Amino acid sequence: MYKEMLDILVIGHSTHDIIVREDRTFSRLGGPPPYISRLLESLNRAVGAKAKENFPGLDYAIVSKVGPDFRYFTQLCQEPLVATKPTTCFVHRYQSSERVMEVENICEAIFPEDIKSESRIGLIAGVIGEVLPGTLERISSVCKITFCDVQGLIRKVDHQKRVYHVDLANTEFCDVLPKIDFLRLNRLEAQFVKVKEISRKVIVLLTKGKDGCSLMEKGKEFEIPTRPVPEKDPTGAGDFFLGGFAYGILRGYSLERCAQIANYCGGLVVGTVGIPTEIRIKESFL
Repeated sequence: MYKEMLDILVIGHSTHDIIVREDRTFSRLGGPPPYISRLLESLNRAVGAKAKENFPGLDYAIVSKVGPDFRYFTQLCQEPLVATKPTTCFVHRYQSSERVMEVENICEAIFPEDIKSESRIGLIAGVIGEVLPGTLERISSVCKITFCDVQGLIRKVDHQKRVYHVDLANTEFCDVLPKIDFLRLNRLEAQFVKVKEISRKVIVLLTKGKDGCSLMEKGKEFEIPTRPVPEKDPTGAGDFFLGGFAYGILRGYSLERCAQIANYCGGLVVGTVGIPTEIRIKESFL
């Protein structure tokens, strides 16, 4: 059961990720909810250690669906919903510096009726179409502030099961986009979004890896740099970025300060391969 009003509600699929490299093939837990929840748990421990009486910690919940074949229940901070369809499964094939993504399975969508709680912030963190337009509308109606990662809106699968992108303007999400407050995307995804036009309706967060991010609001763009960190695996950086930005909003910080925290959080995950087991957060970022 969810509490009447959460701080953060995270919506998206947890996945099976198969990594294919030249030297080996292995499997691991994937999807934004496991990454974001790991960050939120770390923030809660850090805030608790600092004993902030005016901010006791983040009360959050996850709405995620997996299949009966899901292998990583013990690695999740919260139980997902179990559907009859198999767990969403991505195959990541790394060829030199290129990555080709394929899909083996796509789990059941997250429906409007699956969203049962109100929240101060809703983080729509889909991987490939699991958050339906009607579900997005439902989230925006029960959450005071809504963030959305564009990847789940513009990814499609071709006849060879390869993932490709389509223009956001040509998707079924175009009409409901004004119902969100923040849209996150990276440089590749920005090629499929009319960024300046969209930024007149919602606040756009364009992540740029070691170059930080751009914050676009009402057609104006602001650069928020960051300090580069050694990178082993960029997977999850965007998820940590979203979680960090949401934390800043809950604290009542300015958008620039929120972006600085988000940049810092994004850098916490790239130094390890997969979901980090231990995250140490600097007290100055609380």
